[in-house]
Amino acid sequence: MAQPVTNERKYPHIVELPVGEKGLDVGLGRRIIDFHKSRHIKPRHGRIILRERETYYRWCFSDLAMARAFIEQFGGSLYEPNRSRAMRRGGLP
Repeated sequence: MAQPVTNERKYPHIVELPVGEKGLDVGLGRRIIDFHKSRHIKPRHGRIILRERETYYRWCFSDLAMARAFIEQFGGSLYEPNRSRAMRRGGLP
């Protein structure tokens, strides 16, 4: 499990993509690999997150623009750890 955690530390722009009960659909997985290949970047996986009975796969990017392009193409959302902590403490979003 060290590799996904390391990726999340080294590549701070993290996209969480909800997946079905059976995990990532094969067709979607291939399109995600093609996305990375076409941009000449290595796919960097983060952790698999279980939240509110839903499973999320994480992809990590060094560049915010690339993370946003991923979201545009596949959906998901940008994981913002600092914002989540502030909201748990009652801070402003």
